[in-house]
Amino acid sequence: MQDTRHALRSLRKSPAFTITTVLILALGIGATTSIFTLVYAVLLKSLAVANPNELYKLGKEARCCYQGGYSQDNEFSLVSYDLYKYFRGNTKGFSGLAAFEAGRQLFGVRRKGVSEPAQSYSGEFVSGNYFSMFGIRAYAGRTLTASDDQPNAPPAAVMSYRLWQQRYGSDPSVIGSIFDIDEKPFTVVGITPPGFFGDQLRDSPPDFFLPLNTEPFVEAANPDLDKADTHWLDLIGRIQPGADPAPAISGCGWPLAQIAATFWRWFSVALLL
Repeated sequence: MQDTRHALRSLRKSPAFTITTVLILALGIGATTSIFTLVYAVLLKSLAVANPNELYKLGKEARCCYQGGYSQDNEFSLVSYDLYKYFRGNTKGFSGLAAFEAGRQLFGVRRKGVSEPAQSYSGEFVSGNYFSMFGIRAYAGRTLTASDDQPNAPPAAVMSYRLWQQRYGSDPSVIGSIFDIDEKPFTVVGITPPGFFGDQLRDSPPDFFLPLNTEPFVEAANPDLDKADTHWLDLIGRIQPGADPAPAISGCGWPLAQIAATFWRWFSVALLL
């Protein structure tokens, strides 16, 4: 109480300093509140995924796009397809664990039966449970499923809403049509919802999502899917509702201690990106 009275007397003796300090604090608090309100409304509340607070990303490092087995300092942020399958089957506490290509690549795309030359569009290889793990339904048609992500499954693809609207005028006949992607035929089975901007909240989401097991089909000359020493996949998992993520992290079971890295909340990482 004595310190408080002394502080008040000091402030009363220096009104100009007191007013300036109060104004600076008010502006700072107001600006911080406004920024948080905007971020929450635009990036968190409006995320086109189910329960984003349950999503966790492997590692806290953002790496792109290919890493050798022991070239990742401090932790594993990227994994091989074999390592993804191991995590998917042995990491307890997660209701789903999806993989997607770290980075994007350009594909030459042309609709079958159209005489125009192929155009360059961005694409991403994703696991068959990618959309279901995010809790995303297709705007039209359907999303990829686990059956699409099997060896020798008919090549399927999902097109982004933005490309469908801007390039094809929301033509419903696109769904079910065959598109040559790097000269390989894929059937477009669905359209992503308008608010879905990919796994990293990019300003321009991938134009096409392709199943991981079609990577050798597209990249026939030098596929990466079966290379155990090539780490090129990001992982995002959904923690089981009400579960503590700490046991799931420590219980991954892989003998390399670096892999038991911290799972950061997906939307927090997205904000930093």
